Amino acid sequence: MSNAHHPEKIEAAGAPGDTAIIGSFMARRNTVRAETLARLLNGERLTGLGAVAESSTTRLAAAVHVLRTKYGWSIEGQDLDVGCKDGRVSEVAVYFMTCESILAAFNAGASDFIRSVFEQRKARRKQAPKARREAERRNIARALARQRHNPWQGDFFQ
Repeated sequence: MSNAHHPEKIEAAGAPGDTAIIGSFMARRNTVRAETLARLLNGERLTGLGAVAESSTTRLAAAVHVLRTKYGWSIEGQDLDVGCKDGRVSEVAVYFMTCESILAAFNAGASDFIRSVFEQRKARRKQAPKARREAERRNIARALARQRHNPWQGDFFQ
């Protein structure tokens, strides 16, 4: 079974010779990567901090990297200087897609992709309380496992 994703060259604006290369739409639509692509195709400009609030991920750059390399999407990035509360100036990345790329993607069926991604992400978010309970259960089990130790084995720090 091949995991290869092949970008398509599609006429962007209908003018002869104007083409944009679009990537492939992923099959799984309830993932952070799919939501990132859907937001970019909607014309949003994404930052890491915005991704924490909107998509519940701290790994926006990783998602963009995979969308570029594995799925073949043309995603632009720009560095932006921002003033911080502690008096520093910091540089953040802003990711976006060009109008030509977005138009080409819509010609290839992006509207159906976007709709299904947002529907499936909404359904997944309804599972958040259950996921929080499961995470708490796992963390308690992990803490209890750390407390248990072999009585014949001494503590390294004693």
